[in-house]
Amino acid sequence: MKMSAAPATTYDVVTAVWGTEFIDLFLDVCIPNQLSSRNLPALPAGSRYRVFTKSADVPRLSASARLADVGRILPVDIVEVDPDAGEAGKPGQIRNRYKMMTDCHRRAVADAAKVEAALIFLAPDFVLAEGTIETLVRIHAGGSRAVLAANLRLARHEFIAALAGRAPAVPPRELVNLAMKYLHPATESLMVDGGSSNDFPTSVNWPVRSEHGDLEGILVRSLHMHPLLLDPKRRNELPRATIDGHYLMRCGLKLRECHLVEDSDELVVFELTPSERNIRNDGRRGGVSLSRLAAVASHCDRFQMAHWQRPVRLHAGDLDARWEAVDADSRRLVHDLERYLPYGSAFFAVYRWLRIARQRRERYARAVRHALPRLTSKQIVRPARLLGHRASKTVRLQLKRMRRNRSVVKILPSRHRS
Repeated sequence: MKMSAAPATTYDVVTAVWGTEFIDLFLDVCIPNQLSSRNLPALPAGSRYRVFTKSADVPRLSASARLADVGRILPVDIVEVDPDAGEAGKPGQIRNRYKMMTDCHRRAVADAAKVEAALIFLAPDFVLAEGTIETLVRIHAGGSRAVLAANLRLARHEFIAALAGRAPAVPPRELVNLAMKYLHPATESLMVDGGSSNDFPTSVNWPVRSEHGDLEGILVRSLHMHPLLLDPKRRNELPRATIDGHYLMRCGLKLRECHLVEDSDELVVFELTPSERNIRNDGRRGGVSLSRLAAVASHCDRFQMAHWQRPVRLHAGDLDARWEAVDADSRRLVHDLERYLPYGSAFFAVYRWLRIARQRRERYARAVRHALPRLTSKQIVRPARLLGHRASKTVRLQLKRMRRNRSVVKILPSRHRS
């Protein structure tokens, strides 16, 4: 396995994007956000901006004026990825978008290895605080070969509307203050005191509120942190699944070389998702289930479990005694989880089969619902009445036959009865 001991001096900024929904968001919101003075312009000479997409979307991206703006700062590559690399559903569609994204990232890592560049993994629905990329470069120059962040989900359309009229990238505290008003239901389902819950809790959130009940910040403990920056040592090792999984440990890094962003004042990233989109937030229970959390943790490696031990603070104001109290609560949950961890694999199997059973039941119900025509109440009642009438008639005929048979028996001579 080829090892690279020397840190990279240039960067490949990588985004995997396809489909109208995400390309619109990427071009209209994310690129202007990235073009702020302390983001993309902070990258050193020799860096590249690389967009991985499907062949059908190459013409639109190639003609984009937004990407032309990026091209004035960095060389822009639009890389076509074979859509057959994902698991095909209907013709022209990708059923498993995570498989497609993994294939894009594998190509990006392989290409970066040829020029020994570090990678900055962005998504087409990320919004960055001002100075995020500048901070990534500084942390990397300080000796860290990975920078990980907790990117909470926000309600996309509501947040974009609130962002209108502001600078494309705002300082971290201003961005956090705005984000607290537009949390996605999936983020709320991970709140320790939330009114709903999540079937697959990869993190737990503790709210910090003002005396009037307004949300002013969130303390996060996460099992799946997003690697915003990665400078692999094993450059031949490619991702086998999503990059927030086990790839960090497999690419040759030591835990001490991974910088976890624990304070949003350093940098902050949010993910924009339509509020109506369900991200395993079922809404059937309240709060975080320790057994489900243990099920997720049972498939985590030692890097992920180490990151879980360290809280991340997203705050719009100064840290005070409220944060100490919330941190103490979070430590208690970490301790409570230890009792469930030995049974995590069993919980995972049970919940997996329950989810499969529920999905099959829902698919069957949809199939039956679509197969049957819409009926009026009269059409529904009439067959029932007819069935009841026929049953009643059958009973009457049977009773009539029984009475007739008894009558015949009575009038027969005694010698015929025996």
